[in-house]
Amino acid sequence: MRLPLMLFCLAAWAVSSAQDTLRLRLAEAEALLQERSLALLAQRCEVDAATALHVQARLFTNPSVGLEWGIPPRPAQLFEAGQPEREFAVHAEKLFRIAGQRALAMRAASLRITFSEAQYAELAAALRYQLHTALYRQFFLGRAVDAVASQLGVLKNIVDSYGAQLEKGNVSLRDVARLRTSFFELNSGKVELERELHALQEQLGILLAEERYIAFSPDAGDLLALRALPADLPGLVAGAMASRPALQASKAGLAATEAELELERRNTAPDLMLGVAYDRYGNVWRDYAGITAGLSIPLFDRNQARTALAKAAVRQQQAVLELERNTVRAEVERAYRDLVSLQQQYTSTSMGLAGQLDQLSESLIDNYVKSNLKLIEFTDLFESYTRSIIAINVLEADLQSAYAGLEQAAGQKLFGR
Repeated sequence: MRLPLMLFCLAAWAVSSAQDTLRLRLAEAEALLQERSLALLAQRCEVDAATALHVQARLFTNPSVGLEWGIPPRPAQLFEAGQPEREFAVHAEKLFRIAGQRALAMRAASLRITFSEAQYAELAAALRYQLHTALYRQFFLGRAVDAVASQLGVLKNIVDSYGAQLEKGNVSLRDVARLRTSFFELNSGKVELERELHALQEQLGILLAEERYIAFSPDAGDLLALRALPADLPGLVAGAMASRPALQASKAGLAATEAELELERRNTAPDLMLGVAYDRYGNVWRDYAGITAGLSIPLFDRNQARTALAKAAVRQQQAVLELERNTVRAEVERAYRDLVSLQQQYTSTSMGLAGQLDQLSESLIDNYVKSNLKLIEFTDLFESYTRSIIAINVLEADLQSAYAGLEQAAGQKLFGR
């Protein structure tokens, strides 16, 4: 009876563990980011707000309607004001903006929509870069932690064995201290990696609005360490100037502020007020009907302050656009050079090293047991092996992050993933 019960408990535990872990491929993680990201949701509200302002700019001004009753000279006749023989008047007026302000307001609002959409695209690209970096770093650091943990298990057995031999007086305290020091240093490195993995898991949980543990399951093509660069540096800079959402947002922002400046200038033009009026028993004849017309005269308030404010906004946006151009150019150049340096480092020092380290790991313990290695040689080689394993995985994580960084800086997908 116990065996079936144990098997049932193990199966239930396995199902529970699987439900607590969300395994994602790269495309699935990106889709989840697009769907769940609270940062993107907040930015989408900015787009919706700009769209609402565009709808408002399209609307015409409302007409005004007024009624008038004559008040009798004697209080006793106050309630007779609505009688047919008493005075009654009605008038309706409509404001017409005759300097093209409505069309300009619509254009400025439309440009604000373009500005908000470009900001949304820039944020989406930045979050995609953060997601790629976190996923790849989690994957490679996790692989390094597993490798180090395996080696530390072997080293722990040796340390325990030497500790037992120390009590019997068969080995020196110096040798035991040497082994324990190596174990402590390597284990400290592993703990630091685990702490970074915890931080990455926190970042992924925030990015994807997910409470479960997120595990990256990349396809084979996603792990290519060396990818061909699609263009030279000037070509990448030119492409970024044309397609980077941050630049598109700055250009739209400048065009919008220029339209808003022209709108403020035109707001100084007189507005035309047209209307109709009807008056019973209160004018030159019993049922009087007339047409009213009027102009607002910008004698004192000529919109000086708002025009000056709009001019300052244009100058500010011009500076922002130029700053954005310089920033984008610098980001592309830095991302490109970083990627080239990492590729050169990987090509010159890391290709084939992982396999050689695996061979070293297999022979290291065997050679030490056979007394082909002294203790100090063993610990030095063991520490070098462990640090190299960590360095290789960090380099591969940095490479994948550099690919995503160049795509984000250039504003386009370059590596087909």
